[in-house]
Amino acid sequence: MAFDKLRDGLQGAINNLKKAVVVDKKTIKAYLKDIQKALISADVNVKLVLELSKKIEDRGLLEKPPGTLTRKENLIKITYDELTNLLGTGGEVELSDGMKVMLVGVQGSGKTTTAAKLAKHYKKKGLNSKLICADTFRPAAYDQLKQLAEESQTPFYGDNKEKDTLKIIQSGLREFKNQGLIIVDSEGRHKLDKDLMSQINRIHREIEPDRTFLVLDGTIGQSAGEQAKAFNESCNIDGVIISKLDGSAKGGGSLAACAETSSPVYFIGVGEHIEDLEVFDPKRFVSKLLGFGDMEGLLEKAKEVDLDEESAKRMLSGKFTLTDVYQQIEQMQGMGSMDKIMEMLPFGAKIPKELVGMQEEKIKKFKYIMDSMTWAEKEDPSIIKKDRIERIAAGSGTDPSEVRELLTYYKRMKKMMKGSGGGRKMKQLMKQMGM
Repeated sequence: MAFDKLRDGLQGAINNLKKAVVVDKKTIKAYLKDIQKALISADVNVKLVLELSKKIEDRGLLEKPPGTLTRKENLIKITYDELTNLLGTGGEVELSDGMKVMLVGVQGSGKTTTAAKLAKHYKKKGLNSKLICADTFRPAAYDQLKQLAEESQTPFYGDNKEKDTLKIIQSGLREFKNQGLIIVDSEGRHKLDKDLMSQINRIHREIEPDRTFLVLDGTIGQSAGEQAKAFNESCNIDGVIISKLDGSAKGGGSLAACAETSSPVYFIGVGEHIEDLEVFDPKRFVSKLLGFGDMEGLLEKAKEVDLDEESAKRMLSGKFTLTDVYQQIEQMQGMGSMDKIMEMLPFGAKIPKELVGMQEEKIKKFKYIMDSMTWAEKEDPSIIKKDRIERIAAGSGTDPSEVRELLTYYKRMKKMMKGSGGGRKMKQLMKQMGM
């Protein structure tokens, strides 16, 4: 995952701070050294890191903790505040049918995939998304976007015989009669050059898009700032979408670099699937990094798949049965991978790797096993002993060891969920942060 190292480093710094007997200048210096190490490893500019450290140190030494927060808790709150400021603004972009959105970026930035993801994102919000492939520079762009459009059942226009990008866009706008949310995948280049900027500038002037978003590859780290500045000078970009953050150790650098050039990041790509696009909210993002989770995001995902509210509450409280597990396994597949869901839980819940890395095949087997259980067994798994295990295994076509594995998974999930609730002080801290 993209931010594992950064998240582990920041949470490690907080855990070391919690162990400190007193919070004096020496303690704060040691804490900030851990913070600096985590940020620099994520390719955040050293100058920005030092500026952030100075702000945290000054506030930590001089600021009186608000309310009933201790100095340690206030130092964590200050870190949250300053990291949020470092990453700039973000949030949902309000688009509507009848608008034209143009995506720009160099070749290899993930622009074509992002166009399909963006169309899917707004389609789920009830808009009539449509896609135009105008990238004539990369031969495979037409086939790729057409396939993604078919996958998401989004109207598509392209002409792989036409070489003039502007003509393709104009034909596409006529085809769609300028109706719906029209997303244009413009042409890219191998790198920043005068030809690309001139072409982008010409197209931008001719079609007058309502919004222009720059797609940046998250793996380029601090170089993101340079690209953001160049494209902004060419076509006045409205914001940035950072792709490929699911596997980049330089994601922090990309986000910070964009903020430094006053280029707001509105979306981040967090996976290869068409649904793997998230609204970038600095507060929620930093909250997850520091281990406070993203309960708001979790609830939003739950609404998307119409989760049973009572079952979800039982799962989060740790008071759930195998019936709930069965229901949640079915519905969680519509919310994304297990590891992304667990990231949203607060207080740095430590999830066993085997629980978050469950393969699709194993999930199917677990469902077969539960299908072979009686209602009483699913409601109270503690009654499942040797004889019942053998009967369940035979009925589901699995091995008794796999039935035991499911029961172990259930017990560990219950233990983990019960342990992820946090204490009164941490809840109070989240309240102070406005979360």
